[in-house]
Amino acid sequence: MLQHLSIENFAIIESLTVDFDNGMTVLTGETGAGKSIIIDAVSLLVGGRGATDFIRYGTDKFSLIGIFYMPNLNPAAKQLLEELNIDFADDQLLIRRDLYQSGKNVIKVNGKSLTVALLRQIGQYIVDIHGQNEHQSLMQASNHLDLLDRFAGQPVQTKKQAYQEAYQDYRQAKQDLDELNLNDQEVAQRIDLLKFQIEEIDASQLKLGEEEDLLEQRKVMQNYQKLADNLGQARLLLMQADANILDQLAQASQSLEAIADIETVYNQLFDQMQTHYYGLQELSYELTDYLEGLTYDPQALDMIEERLNHFNLLKRKYGPEITDVISYGEAAKQELAQLENKESHQEKLAQKVADKYQIAKKLANQLHLARQAASQDLNQAVNAQLAELYMAQADFQVNFDQQDKLTSQGLDSVEFYIATNPGEPLKPLVKVASGGELSRLMLAMKTIFQQNYGATAIIFDEVDTGVSGRVAQAIANKMFAIAIGTQVLCISHLPQVAAMADHHLYISKTEKENRTVTSLASLAPEERVDEVARMITGDHITDSSRQAAREQLEESADYRQLARGQGGVSS
Repeated sequence: MLQHLSIENFAIIESLTVDFDNGMTVLTGETGAGKSIIIDAVSLLVGGRGATDFIRYGTDKFSLIGIFYMPNLNPAAKQLLEELNIDFADDQLLIRRDLYQSGKNVIKVNGKSLTVALLRQIGQYIVDIHGQNEHQSLMQASNHLDLLDRFAGQPVQTKKQAYQEAYQDYRQAKQDLDELNLNDQEVAQRIDLLKFQIEEIDASQLKLGEEEDLLEQRKVMQNYQKLADNLGQARLLLMQADANILDQLAQASQSLEAIADIETVYNQLFDQMQTHYYGLQELSYELTDYLEGLTYDPQALDMIEERLNHFNLLKRKYGPEITDVISYGEAAKQELAQLENKESHQEKLAQKVADKYQIAKKLANQLHLARQAASQDLNQAVNAQLAELYMAQADFQVNFDQQDKLTSQGLDSVEFYIATNPGEPLKPLVKVASGGELSRLMLAMKTIFQQNYGATAIIFDEVDTGVSGRVAQAIANKMFAIAIGTQVLCISHLPQVAAMADHHLYISKTEKENRTVTSLASLAPEERVDEVARMITGDHITDSSRQAAREQLEESADYRQLARGQGGVSS
């Protein structure tokens, strides 16, 4: 559940802090006070699209903080948090999001910096925001198959994953066959090119490590004079000069030898001097070997340069490194062999495509059967929910149309059909449902999906548009039924919904120093009576509207008590 929300410099809100409780909370207020802005803020905290337009005029950023308590978080969400190394030991997430005028997002979840994309992955398990735009999603037939798969859950998801893996295998095999089925001229051109490339690479007689050796040799030759001068000087000082180091060490060694038998320490000094002497003597021999082996051959250097230039040419053509060139040559030989044995290879690939297709089609049919079984459950569940929303005569059905061609989704094309009145034929949902009917259908499906998956909070943003009377009461009852198991926050203009809520927050706006200031307050019982009365009759509140509001609130309180006592009641 959403426990705490803090908003600063967001749209018309300068600063606002609110604590939420479990159950059902309604937000009401005058038009333009910022009710939907509260929902926008929560949406951004769970990965919604941000824009600098949200930043309050005259400030450089907005800041949003939300604290969510989720003791029964979805296992998939817990796994995601573990993968992101986000501490969740106390079942709480503190999410902060700042957006600057530059467009920079700063997002932290329990102190861990995240991208918007990762925040969105987490957010889908935290808050489910249901606004009027979701009606449009339901009105798009292209979304219906995904909705069915979501409802079906693991039985369909497992088969869907197996099918999609087989489908990708089939697509890859078909692509390989298509690439082989070039026309004869293209094949001949490709063979000529491959032969040239193979000959060029083979003629180069490439060996691993050769390039590195040549680079080392070139470096030595390019620094020949510097090496000769410094090696010679070192050898001169060690063994050739009149007062060379080895002669002086020999004299020092003789001096220490003369006193070595007087005391052990002097004998140790003599041994150390001998060790240094023989070590430097060995070093002088090595210097001599290096000097004698040092040669400068301009022709050899030219050959090295030519070889290295050839390596660079090959790397520009076939890969960034010599190992890539060698690998390219091997791959070219395999492709050449396939092209030269095209007919035989073509037959093998065609058989592979046929085999992969049959595997994928078999899995597609299994997926279809699983979806059909799930569709019967969805039909029954939706119709049961619609009955509780005074659409008992409606008949909701999932319509299947199997395609001839495999797609990434299988062979199924799915569209939701409905008949809203008895005796009417089933027709596509997009052509039948009115605004009020669509609101009830969406609420019914939201109830079903919540039972199956469960976010920790659900937000309804004016989803009750176009209804009144007993239908409005049924919608209020349905929202509360959801709130028994999951926190519900809703924005509504219906007095039935406002009265049904456990908690009532009122949003208002005032002017301060020629700027709009939004405030939010929890209504006391009598204040709540006045607000529900206003929702019933408008700004002109009368004694009779207050009495009607009081009765509405009392009836709703009785309903809530009964519903909680029975674990939920029908509308």
